[in-house]
Amino acid sequence: MLKSLQYSMSDLMKALVGASLSIAILLYLTQLSHQLWIMAPFGASCVLLYAAAQSPLAQPKNVIIGHMVSAAIGLAFAHYIPINIATIAFAVGLAIVSMQLLGCVHPPAGANPLLILLSASSVHYNWGFLIFPVLTGAVILVVIAQLMHVLQQRFEKYGEKNASPSL
Repeated sequence: MLKSLQYSMSDLMKALVGASLSIAILLYLTQLSHQLWIMAPFGASCVLLYAAAQSPLAQPKNVIIGHMVSAAIGLAFAHYIPINIATIAFAVGLAIVSMQLLGCVHPPAGANPLLILLSASSVHYNWGFLIFPVLTGAVILVVIAQLMHVLQQRFEKYGEKNASPSL
């Protein structure tokens, strides 16, 4: 049986504000610069960063390197291998094994080869995709999550310090 997760009001607020702010910033940067800063798997990354922050799968190295490795595999397949059902499936499997071998498993990153290969017929992906949106977006997600964690700790300490004594 699955253990029920318990979240404090502080955890819930951090998730709401942190995930919303992260996605809004990436969307705003995309709109402002006309450069892609966001991709769909980042929504799933936010789930881990805010709802399972202590998980090894949500650690900064896993988020950043996991996205980079799996996107690089998707790009390599898009550029050098004919795209079909077998190669798309193999690219996802190879991304997972690569993340395992490198010690940077991040489940949302497993969607990167799918994102790239399923849309490669209508979108031309160059190697710059690894920088924008993959690296820059992943780094921004991690930085905002870390800042939100620090802010949450400070607010909780402030609340404890200023709480009225129990009778």
